[in-house]
Amino acid sequence: MTKPSKKIQNETLIILMEECGEVIQECSKILRFGNDATKLTKELGDLLCMVELTANHLQIDEDTIEESYESKREKLKKYSSIILSD
Repeated sequence: MTKPSKKIQNETLIILMEECGEVIQECSKILRFGNDATKLTKELGDLLCMVELTANHLQIDEDTIEESYESKREKLKKYSSIILSD
């Protein structure tokens, strides 16, 4: 696969940052105003799309991402109460 241009990589990172910000904003609105999660659901979908595109455009190995995902999940099991069951 051909490596995307620096311009495409930069645009991808900018859009990823914007999507992260939109997720943050919706989380804040839920906490502040009790909004339902409808808009958050949309923003999470947008973020997941950008995570995948970013991995592709920056040639980040998806197996490495999966390993980090599993590592984080194990830490959360140990140090938090947000993993209810497996």
